[in-house]
Amino acid sequence: MAVTLAEPSVLAAAKDTLYPAIDTSPDQYAVTETQFTQSTWGGWTIPQALRDRLAPYNTLRLNAGEPDLLGVGMPATEVLDADAATTPVTVIEAKGHNSDPAAADVARGINQAHAHLPEVNLGYVAAPTPSVTDTARAQARNLNVGVIAVDDSESARIVEPARVTGAGEFSTTIDAVRLQASTHRLTDGSFPVNHPKNYLGYALALAADGDTDAVYAENVINAISGGRRGAILLNLVDDQPNGDSLTHLGAEVVRFARDQHGSVTAALAEFDTWTGRRTRFTELAPRWAQLARSVAIQYEPTRLIITALERLHENGVSEPTLADVALEATRINQPLAVEVFFTQHRRDAVLTADGEIAESELADPTVYKSGIHFQFKYQLYHLGILTTGGTDDKQAVLNNPWRLEHAIGLSR
Repeated sequence: MAVTLAEPSVLAAAKDTLYPAIDTSPDQYAVTETQFTQSTWGGWTIPQALRDRLAPYNTLRLNAGEPDLLGVGMPATEVLDADAATTPVTVIEAKGHNSDPAAADVARGINQAHAHLPEVNLGYVAAPTPSVTDTARAQARNLNVGVIAVDDSESARIVEPARVTGAGEFSTTIDAVRLQASTHRLTDGSFPVNHPKNYLGYALALAADGDTDAVYAENVINAISGGRRGAILLNLVDDQPNGDSLTHLGAEVVRFARDQHGSVTAALAEFDTWTGRRTRFTELAPRWAQLARSVAIQYEPTRLIITALERLHENGVSEPTLADVALEATRINQPLAVEVFFTQHRRDAVLTADGEIAESELADPTVYKSGIHFQFKYQLYHLGILTTGGTDDKQAVLNNPWRLEHAIGLSR
């Protein structure tokens, strides 16, 4: 009998129903569990187009098991008590059947989704429409779980809305997905500027008199959107619907500028003299570089990379490569490392269906995000953390060394 609604088809339809504009929405992100990277499902060959709809993939491990999909951002459909969460975390458990849509185990999916609610805000079960009985809908409603009835791989609808619940401590998996949700539309996973002055300068431009964009372009760089994105990533600027504002950290940058130069205007004039300079920031402006380093160290990917390099140093790896750092980072925090290092369209190669890292794939330079080995690596070099800058040459990526300027072990 021909395959009708196997779980990959059900999950793809459910994802598109909850997040129909995810590719253009700045505050939504969804990740599919690595079991869906396999090419077949119960003997059925999963079409490549369907696998593309489910991408990106990551290892999803919650206390109650492995959800089929984790999403961040308010779904486009009706949500009960929606005001209780601005950026909710959502799980979807998909249930399907390769031959008989009415035979999908909806009750099990409801229980699985409900079991995740202590860690997330919204839980859904998605299943073929013939399997969604009145009994199943009542069960889901009583457990605050939403139900998505799937008619075919392209069409689904909410028949029971989910209710926002409170979540306790988020797991490392959810922390990683939330981090990526806050950045993926800003950078597509790549750090947007390659010099620390460019994100510090945006905070100053925001505080200065006049139009922020004009002030920034005149005194820092013309790539306004890149500088702004960097400032948001590093929590100097808060991106709100009614406009950008300085965070507490961004305000400290402004206070530092006034202390060092007398005014924001004078500080920006100094920034202007640095445009185009290749001198390492630690040498060009040591005190500003130290401030920028303090800002960058609060960014979780910075800490992940430093920890990975420290561990490699302790293990006698004196000249780590990008592949070495990426692999060590996955051993520390795999969900976060996957989001930081690997492009979305190549994760089905890097991650096995069991959620392990396919180490042989790390020798392929195309699996890495350019931002990690170019812009972000240059940031870390200018801050005095790494000994060398980055490269955007894919042929040189694997041989470009990653070494800490001052590994803790060197002082022992």
